[in-house]
Amino acid sequence: SCNYLHGAFPLIYDIGEHRKFQKIVNLVMNFQRRKMEKILLKEQATDVISFHFALGPVLHNAVRKLNKTNTKKINITQIVTDPFTVPKAWFYEKDLNYFVYSQQAKEAGIECGINPSKITIIPFLMNTKYRTMYTPEQIIQKKKELGYDETKKLLLLVGGGEGLPGATDIINQCILHKSKFEIAIICGRDVAKKETLELLSKAYPRLGLHVYGFINYLDELIKICDCAVIKAGPATLFEILSCKKPVIICKYIHNQELGNMRYAIDKKVGYFIQKPNLIYKKVNQIMNQSDFDKKMKTNFDNLNIDTDCSKVAKILLNKSI
Repeated sequence: SCNYLHGAFPLIYDIGEHRKFQKIVNLVMNFQRRKMEKILLKEQATDVISFHFALGPVLHNAVRKLNKTNTKKINITQIVTDPFTVPKAWFYEKDLNYFVYSQQAKEAGIECGINPSKITIIPFLMNTKYRTMYTPEQIIQKKKELGYDETKKLLLLVGGGEGLPGATDIINQCILHKSKFEIAIICGRDVAKKETLELLSKAYPRLGLHVYGFINYLDELIKICDCAVIKAGPATLFEILSCKKPVIICKYIHNQELGNMRYAIDKKVGYFIQKPNLIYKKVNQIMNQSDFDKKMKTNFDNLNIDTDCSKVAKILLNKSI
């Protein structure tokens, strides 16, 4: 929806800044509270972890009601999945435990009236397969396995479940300039775009365009690519940066993903470029600049992204005691 209704998500988050709107949502979602109560009782839950701000108040109401009648109290932990630019809707409930990914997010919670002792900074939660990199030999082998030319560099276009907005325009620039690198694009659930690009791939076989829908080996494509064009969603951004690949961000949601974009730029591991012709120009520069990898390695060595999920598990266990 963000790809086709460009103002939809910013509008939703702007409306969500107001407490009255959340109360209306709670009223509408009251039937879900009863469902949650039944599930929590059936599973004999002692701790509940929420990953979405919209569930926070409803879940809190369910747990609060159960805690009044049960001797064994249920703890709630809200994991704030927006690392830097955090909508206020995350922090409506004042007495939950909050896990955040940055000092910036913690300060946002404090500004919303959350006690600092209830906000814990944790490592970024990520699948462990993104924490290891391929050797040059493994990259060559994996390219062969996936049907890529191991002698050419690879551009990855990825934008989450809905695919990357403007990807077709970027690919058209590659056709126009007869690019020397190959291209992998993840279309997600955008079936129409996938079918269009598959036809484009057949029409221009020398382009080296590889088109995918949903896949369960995105980590492999990230590890063999040389550069990625993405939206500024936190999961995709940090998965790619953890694999030490430079990113070009072409789109972000202002009141949710602005901080993600700034993080990549401030750390000198990414660029914010919106126009397809300028994106192609930067990609081509990255692919052909002889000392680029050396310069970028220094920047990535200084990044130090902590993605150790075991630390989070230990914190959760300690809080539940």
